[in-house]
Amino acid sequence: MSPTLRCALLVPFVIAWASFAPAQSRMEWSTDSTNRFVSVHGRHSAIFGYPENGLEVWAYPVQILRSFTLHFRPEGTTSDVDARTLLRRIVYTPESITRIYAGPDFVIREKLFVPLDESGAIISYETEGSRPIDVLVEFVPVLDLMWPAAIGGQETLWDSAASSYVISEPTHRFTASVGSPDIIAHDETNNFNRPTNSSSALAFTLHVQPHKTSPVIIVGGKSVEDVNANSSKLLANNSALEKAASEHYSDLLNHALEIETPDREVNRALAWSAIALDQAWVCNPALGCGMVAGYGPSRRARRPQYDWFFAGDGMVAVRGLLAEGEYDRARQELEFIMKYQDPNTGMIWHELSQSAAVLEWKNYPYMFLHVDLSFEFLNALAEYYSITGDVDFVKAHWNSIQAAHQYCQSLVEDDGLPHIPSEKRGQREQDALSDELALSVNWLTASQAFATLAAATDHADLAQESRMTADKLGPVIVRRYWDKKQNSWITGYTRSGVPLQMQGIGPVSILEQLSLSNSQRDSILNELASSTFQTDWGTRGNGSNSASYDPNSYANGSVWAVGTSGAAAAFWKEHRPVTAFSTWSALQPWTSLDSLGHIHETLAGDYYHEELESVPEQTWSSSSLLSSAIEGLLGLEINGAQNRVTLAPHLPFNWDEVTLRHVRAGKSELSISMDQSANEVRVEIQNEGLPAKFLFAPEIPLGAKLGFAKLGTRPIIVAIEQHPQDSHAKVEFDLPHGSTSLTIPYAGGVAVIPDLPHPMLGDASHAIKIIGTVLQGGTLTVNFDYIPAADSSFEVRTPWTISDVKGGTMQTIAPGLYRCKIKPGPEPQDPNAYHHGTVSITLTGPA
Repeated sequence: MSPTLRCALLVPFVIAWASFAPAQSRMEWSTDSTNRFVSVHGRHSAIFGYPENGLEVWAYPVQILRSFTLHFRPEGTTSDVDARTLLRRIVYTPESITRIYAGPDFVIREKLFVPLDESGAIISYETEGSRPIDVLVEFVPVLDLMWPAAIGGQETLWDSAASSYVISEPTHRFTASVGSPDIIAHDETNNFNRPTNSSSALAFTLHVQPHKTSPVIIVGGKSVEDVNANSSKLLANNSALEKAASEHYSDLLNHALEIETPDREVNRALAWSAIALDQAWVCNPALGCGMVAGYGPSRRARRPQYDWFFAGDGMVAVRGLLAEGEYDRARQELEFIMKYQDPNTGMIWHELSQSAAVLEWKNYPYMFLHVDLSFEFLNALAEYYSITGDVDFVKAHWNSIQAAHQYCQSLVEDDGLPHIPSEKRGQREQDALSDELALSVNWLTASQAFATLAAATDHADLAQESRMTADKLGPVIVRRYWDKKQNSWITGYTRSGVPLQMQGIGPVSILEQLSLSNSQRDSILNELASSTFQTDWGTRGNGSNSASYDPNSYANGSVWAVGTSGAAAAFWKEHRPVTAFSTWSALQPWTSLDSLGHIHETLAGDYYHEELESVPEQTWSSSSLLSSAIEGLLGLEINGAQNRVTLAPHLPFNWDEVTLRHVRAGKSELSISMDQSANEVRVEIQNEGLPAKFLFAPEIPLGAKLGFAKLGTRPIIVAIEQHPQDSHAKVEFDLPHGSTSLTIPYAGGVAVIPDLPHPMLGDASHAIKIIGTVLQGGTLTVNFDYIPAADSSFEVRTPWTISDVKGGTMQTIAPGLYRCKIKPGPEPQDPNAYHHGTVSITLTGPA
């Protein structure tokens, strides 16, 4: 992929938020920082851009215009004012964006709106003040197909009857119009012998009366009659279309999994991630409907980043859709991916331009480039089946599933591992590799996935064969890719057999499936948790100690949101909740860095700012933030095939409650409310559907002892599950229809609560990086990286008495709550660089 060239600034922002307002109004978010990406999305059209370069408008697969900019001229004056100098505020809602311009005695509100299911957009203007304002609109007509297709011979004419410019092209397949009933003047488009100016831009003037709305209608279609009809429809139904879009997002927020925590920023980030996933659903008239990879301004040759289809990005989006319970949309995306599977080889495609239907897309090198996607496809299908229990879907698409598996098998050589053909790429597309760690790990998980799918469809022999393949792969992968001397993973091997040493993240998500010792696994996780990988804004893809590390490189040292979410999920899975929550929380500031509510693709590895090529609205960034929180932080696992729900949350101990609504499991829909205090965990469940199996395994403080639990009024046995860095109470029961309550009391225990950084643009990392917390006997040991000059600390919550502290000082905040301030050791060589530290806290009370 090639992301966009764009950076934006971060300055303080203002949030419009009402605690008890309806779901839709709570999503309004405004900012006084105006150098931001704006993007308004429909299924068939979009508006997006940055202020300095103006807006572009698309009606898929055609770009109608670009460089849409404004000047203002108050009545009675002769000078135009560049609107960008007056832009003061931007208000984001899911269905529209309003930019507010403030002059000396007037305010102009510019609302950007795209209807959900129309090929067009409405940009409207309102002014507040004592006199009318002339709004001069300038734009460059384009009417050209998305890269790499193109049309020649575009022509723009003024249609006085429709009060609009009509843009056409000689094949008569595409037409567009840009106009308004309130235009009082416009540029001529006569075919003069001498051009009036050298610019390709056109302009018109709106006369905007105070407290009245002047709309600009931009539509696409097949003919002049078509665009005129579409324009009239949008003009007449503007209010109804806005209401429909608003109701759509309200329905989404009230239908998908709703998460309410004590942290409203967390709640907002998760809700906006669900909105971003919905906004990525695009319908192309020739290709169908699927998830696009994101939104960013066009680079060279009408190539908006990434407003076209990628199968790999779509499968990451499927995980987010499944996590939030949007099963229908997940199924539709999987069907869209299968629609373009190579019928000859079974290979899953990499990317589809929105213009793919009008050219020989398969002759370009982009469609069937990545071999890893066929492996990931099997994983996505198996996850869909496990969560939804939709065996009919698996049976209906068995031929596609088996073909993808056969393609994967065709890449496996005598060593039992898949190898990459010379004309193809694996997961790491920047390097021409013969084989790679990520692809081999995918073969292991894809084999397990295919076994699950084969068993579900009564292909017992295929299931058994695939399980046997998976069982053999762990040791083979370790022998091939684990460098004993370097004590790290080998990323892959070049075609000449040279190992590529990246000191990268590696397959941390499946450590338990590989043949590694506990010490090897701890070494990997400790390194990943250290300041080598962790920044205050997320996880570097390549450690800063690597010879190839480049903090401003797209692939060799930047911080990816999807990689950070994956690292957090791995830490939760490996029961390192303090590190996991710190890692995941580092992504929250990203939602206010640029396009409010949306998440960039990647940031730099040394300072908090966008990486040069990063896309401002990246679908898989939002999806992975959402899925990692649901699967890791909440520990919510749905098994629709078995009608089973698991809730194993790792909640920070300064959160007292969490509520989940619209938890969909098979034929059950649950609402779950969990409360935790210093001595008990309580969960209330309302089941509106059929009975289900329920496993509840909340994290409790390290070293805590369980009391006598009650399910309703009757006792129930609860086991304790101990891990080196956390403890869980664990109980399983049948969940009936109706209301159920469970109370698990406990006594004692100790918990570490990390301080979460809030980086500002241009900041370097300075926050403490907690690597591990272990309780042995009566001593809690906390390992971390810290900057001696940064005044590092963390909180400790325990009812036990603290009798001694080594490596820090303890301050009492409240009964049972303390702040441990790190005491630097001997004078460090560089007090502004990260150093390793340890605090040992002796506790009186543990048995």
